[in-house]
Amino acid sequence: MSIATKSGATTKPNRLYYVDWLRVLAMLSIFLYHSNRFFTMSSWHISNAERSLVSSIFEEAFNLWMMPLFFVLSGAAVYYSLKSRASRGFIKERFLRILIPLAGIGIFVLGPIQIYLERLTHANFSGSFFQFYPHYFDGLYGFGGNFAWMGVHLWYLMDIFLFSLIALPLFIPRRQDGESIISGLTTRWGNPWILLLVFLFLALASIITDVAGLGWTEQMGSWDVLTYFVFFIYGYFIFSNQRYLQAISKYSIVLLIIAIVLSVTHLVFSFNQSLATMYDALPFNLRGFCAWSWVLSLVGIGSRLFNSNNRLRGYANEAVLPFYILHQPVIIVIGFFVVQWNIGIAPKYFIIASTSFIAIMALYELLVRRINVLRFLFGMRLQKRQKV
Repeated sequence: MSIATKSGATTKPNRLYYVDWLRVLAMLSIFLYHSNRFFTMSSWHISNAERSLVSSIFEEAFNLWMMPLFFVLSGAAVYYSLKSRASRGFIKERFLRILIPLAGIGIFVLGPIQIYLERLTHANFSGSFFQFYPHYFDGLYGFGGNFAWMGVHLWYLMDIFLFSLIALPLFIPRRQDGESIISGLTTRWGNPWILLLVFLFLALASIITDVAGLGWTEQMGSWDVLTYFVFFIYGYFIFSNQRYLQAISKYSIVLLIIAIVLSVTHLVFSFNQSLATMYDALPFNLRGFCAWSWVLSLVGIGSRLFNSNNRLRGYANEAVLPFYILHQPVIIVIGFFVVQWNIGIAPKYFIIASTSFIAIMALYELLVRRINVLRFLFGMRLQKRQKV
């Protein structure tokens, strides 16, 4: 990544390797999370006959930080991307890396497989996949139909693409001083303690969501679309100010303790029926502050412990997007068969998670990573042909 200076020269900034490691951590967490969704009390594409309260607590514990972290890291990626390319180049990069995988491989290839197995399992369709495919275009998924307009699990890519375009005017550096509107705010709000107050915008986003009738968007990762947008903005906001990053690193252990205490409190209140009624009646809850504490603590701990480079980091970082695209369809296909077996939840989870991981990595390593057409469809940079 190169940065243009005032003299026209370019420099290469120090890469924040811990951001890559955090992205890999978030991806592995999403994988474990979806391997568990067969067994939660809430319904999913495919559900096991036996459900588990422990699986549901596990689900909510991951919901508290997993996707918020992913959106914050995505906002950080925008900050560094715009340091080395103009807005036109940035939009092109977003199109190739995000929209192509979503619209191509996601909506029209991997989406139909998942919706087919869901309809088959819920007795809404009987027949082969090829018989189902024409019906895939009957109505919109989530609104009574089948067409997965958001790419099923790839709704995250849809959000990131739209957020990048909507917020681009806030992110583009000005020619005069090299600051954007957002980074300019961090200069004026230079005191890092402001980070403890900005979580209030998360609460505001939740209120606006309820008033605007956008609560249905919470089906996408358990947070509403406006809250995800705030997390995305915050990623740019945090990483555009070194004082913020230094403070987050310095107080990361304190933030982690706060996150753990708030998480335990939230889970106790949420899963205790007598307490849940009172908790829901409060004009605010701990969830947003809890998520914000997790994000700050993980960024801080990552900067202190994982800012190192090796071959595994490079390999894993390149594999994150293809792994994300492949993971849920593979989990659902394997889980479709495993949930029918007459064994307990724990062995089913282990079999689904281990088998799916092997299958995903085999598909990635043997096909996606090696074939340029697939690399393009999965949002990867093309491999250059070696000269003979």
